[in-house]
Amino acid sequence: MQSKNRQIPIAFAVLTLVAGISIGTSATQEDEEADRGKKDFVEVGCYQCHGYQGQGGPGGRIAPKPLPLEAFTRLVRRPANVMPAYSPKVLSDEQLKRIHKYLESIPEDPEVSTLPALSEE
Repeated sequence: MQSKNRQIPIAFAVLTLVAGISIGTSATQEDEEADRGKKDFVEVGCYQCHGYQGQGGPGGRIAPKPLPLEAFTRLVRRPANVMPAYSPKVLSDEQLKRIHKYLESIPEDPEVSTLPALSEE
């Protein structure tokens, strides 16, 4: 009976290790996708109106917290304002997904109260 008890922790350790590896791989793939999305964002010229981190400009702020992917895609394909429409021939659905991943990866600005240089008196 003791050998069964020892097998359970070993099995648990193996499962934990495998799960950790697959989570790490997934996170790495998402990071790579966001990195490629940043390159797409620049190559297509999104930065010209939205800034390099989607912070805004003539085209407005689109990050952090972009629209959900479906709404984002709809807006890029058929914009309601002066933004040019980007057809799938110019900007593929895959590129749009990567750009969206990039915009999602941009962190929110810190609260002013957490910035030491601005809270000193």
